[in-house]
Amino acid sequence: MKLLIVYSGKNGTVRECIRRLEIALHNIRPTVVCLEQETPSLEDFDVVIVGGSVYFGRFRPALRRFLKEQEQALSQKALGMFLCCGLAHEWEYYREKLFPRVLRDRAFQTLYFGGVLKLEACSLFDRYVLHSMRASILESEINDGEYTPSLPGILPENIERMATYIRQEFVRNDRHL
Repeated sequence: MKLLIVYSGKNGTVRECIRRLEIALHNIRPTVVCLEQETPSLEDFDVVIVGGSVYFGRFRPALRRFLKEQEQALSQKALGMFLCCGLAHEWEYYREKLFPRVLRDRAFQTLYFGGVLKLEACSLFDRYVLHSMRASILESEINDGEYTPSLPGILPENIERMATYIRQEFVRNDRHL
């Protein structure tokens, strides 16, 4: 069996999540492809993991294009999906909005890997918008004068969950060979 992980990201968070996923997979060695650099052929792979970052409410163009062009082929694979976004409370909304329904229904798992707001990696305009969003997150978490921080970060427990699902998929597929 062969595993492909395809991704698209802007500031390195998605790539860091994939690095952690590769470690959690133990002896399973995936082929990892950044969609900004190439578009892989899916025919040689049994399990495909697709992930990306949400940037101002959308996936990056390369991931949007890949999902649209490869929807039929992806729906025939053992499929896992994940997304990263800086607004944890909106991840389910983005999952529904950004992943095609046929793929969501077909996937063995769709998970939120967390997110990091990296202001230093953004343009001046993006920094301004993200700073405003971050300030509104902080303000919304003040209850009765108490502040409980819950800014986003990478969620290793969800990365481990995906690795577990992938390992189970490998066992399941090995039984069918």
